[in-house]
Amino acid sequence: MMMSWRSLFGGRKSGPRPNVVLILLDQFRHDARSVHPVFSTLGDRGCLFSETITYAPYTLASMHATMTGLYGRQTGVDAYTKSDQFQSGQCHTLAQYLQEAGYHTRGYTFSKLLVPPDGFDSLSIVPEDEETGVLANQLAELDAAFAQSKPFFCYLHYPEIHHVIVRDVLRKYTPFDEEYFGNRERNRAAYLEAARGAAEHTAALLEAVDRRDPNGDTLVVVMTDHGGGVGERVGEKAYGVFTYDYTIRIWMYLVCAPLLPAGAEFDAQVRTVDLVPTLLELLELSPSSRHTALTGRSLLPLIRGEETSGRPAFTETGGVEGPNPSPDHPNVKSLRADGWKLIYNQTINTFELYNLVEDPHERTNLYTTHPEKAREMWVKMSEYL
Repeated sequence: MMMSWRSLFGGRKSGPRPNVVLILLDQFRHDARSVHPVFSTLGDRGCLFSETITYAPYTLASMHATMTGLYGRQTGVDAYTKSDQFQSGQCHTLAQYLQEAGYHTRGYTFSKLLVPPDGFDSLSIVPEDEETGVLANQLAELDAAFAQSKPFFCYLHYPEIHHVIVRDVLRKYTPFDEEYFGNRERNRAAYLEAARGAAEHTAALLEAVDRRDPNGDTLVVVMTDHGGGVGERVGEKAYGVFTYDYTIRIWMYLVCAPLLPAGAEFDAQVRTVDLVPTLLELLELSPSSRHTALTGRSLLPLIRGEETSGRPAFTETGGVEGPNPSPDHPNVKSLRADGWKLIYNQTINTFELYNLVEDPHERTNLYTTHPEKAREMWVKMSEYL
């Protein structure tokens, strides 16, 4: 049996494994958490991984990676058009792990393309044009989950930021529209208003969990799948076109009083593919030996202080629009490691190299002036290509 957090501190808790609630706030920027105190509350109650890097800056590929602990070349979902190519026989999803461990598993999202359905006893798919009240519907999902006689896993995807951006940005402007890219402050203000709605939704869900579980035994994960632009780079109105940090640098909270420390922030770089192995170790479940070995690694060594350095993070995308659209194959790759970032655009064969410590907004391309660092980063990136 694998060593878990609770077995290191006070021994295994008696009784069933904890319920697991995963709240996904679609397209929530790293720098937008200040809009509401719910994020400070989450940080006070659990662990914040403040330098999390997503595999893909769009939901479909990001969540197939997050839910399996595998990158797109392993899941088969590495592009916008490849949801139907998910390698279900080779990948084991978080829902499947928990279902096999005796959990009731249920979820709520707005498209069947966005998350692998494997392992869900119930997966409610409510398209945007049929949604009558996302909060009421997700509270009903929690009610149904807590009514179970066995532990449950409940996945709740909040889509409203995405819906607002699609309606007010993606369908309104072209990828090179001066009206949009020339009004970043206006764009940001509109984005933050949508982010406040997401935060209020999160606070309501957490309050509902606390009412049903006043002891705080439920393992709650709150995270986003990717960030979103507000006009930083001409050609990308929101997400999915490039791999700059405003879309790939995200965050993740893990909260569970019996299992995890409170008020702990970890700023070492981690990846969204690290979530599944982390939950498996916390719940004392073994990775499947019948499926592709996990790419991600448990975050518990960071929590226990056994590991302090960040992990290399690979990201890739292929936009449906922009200067080099490639919806069928990822054509823009990035490798983030040790405070540096290399970006490679396969379509036009260009490279960008950034020192993220000195240049966090990625404005000065050092590729030609730092050839040794560029070669070092290319070798690291090549491991993922």
